[in-house]
Amino acid sequence: MSQQYTREKKGSSLIDFPESYVVIDLETTGLNANFDDIIEAAALKICNGEVTDTYQSFINPGYAIPDFITELTGISDDMVKDAPLINVVLPQFMNFLGDSIIVGHNVNFDINFIYDNLEKINCPAIQNDFIDTLRLCRKLYKQMSHHRLSDMVEALQIPVDTMHRSLSDCYSCLSVFKNCYNEAIRQYGSVQEFQKSFKPHSNRRNGIDISSIVAETENFDETHPLYNKECVFTGTLDRMKRAVAMQYVVNFGGLIGKSVTKRTNYLILGNNDMCKSIKDGKSTKHKKAEDLKLKGQDIEIISEQTFYDMLEM
Repeated sequence: MSQQYTREKKGSSLIDFPESYVVIDLETTGLNANFDDIIEAAALKICNGEVTDTYQSFINPGYAIPDFITELTGISDDMVKDAPLINVVLPQFMNFLGDSIIVGHNVNFDINFIYDNLEKINCPAIQNDFIDTLRLCRKLYKQMSHHRLSDMVEALQIPVDTMHRSLSDCYSCLSVFKNCYNEAIRQYGSVQEFQKSFKPHSNRRNGIDISSIVAETENFDETHPLYNKECVFTGTLDRMKRAVAMQYVVNFGGLIGKSVTKRTNYLILGNNDMCKSIKDGKSTKHKKAEDLKLKGQDIEIISEQTFYDMLEM
């Protein structure tokens, strides 16, 4: 198992509402921390519930930003051409974070990018504990079918300048976090009772002998990112058979789809090298998923490695 997969020095995921913390958000060229790069980083420093400092920087990835990412985020090559490189920005960013608890929406992916890039530039690992507002929202707003930051902003009527830009998303996440605190107190009476309501992650099995893709438990963690989400696979997985990966999905309460539709939440990309019908590196499923995402559908296109990161949450 690779170091990128274990990230053994990584901090712990917390269920809490501290008075002081930092809110972070990254924009990247993709979702795979091993192959994609950070192009914008931002953070808000919160002390006693108030914003006391901000950080924002573009990062030059050293290559052209994919058109799909520019269309999604609005960040173009011109915006990053004079920006510093990752080995300049990331130490500054870590200095801003200090040893604070980190808050972010789907923050596990941001931290994975930071962790792996710090390793690449021979800097100490990020060890900050973190709080994922996506996990909180899935617990507190079960009536909602989707919990993306944009969904929460709309549902909670939070004013926003623009989405998919780091500093603006930090402010949106901060508002969501404060709303989650109020909702946790309303539903559970105290932070302590809210914390008790979370079940530990379970059912992380290896070497499953699958005769049919049926969940092996009814005791699901409803805050897990795969719970009640439809997953579709494309290509050949390098680390396990597709049937085994599907078993993991249903064991976490997820659903399996055969093709990419408006119901699809995750498209997991395997290796397409052996498929002679693919000429440009993207399968039909991949192209359909990109089209749906740009149209606002709740779908993420993730690598096999990112899928394994999700299993480890």
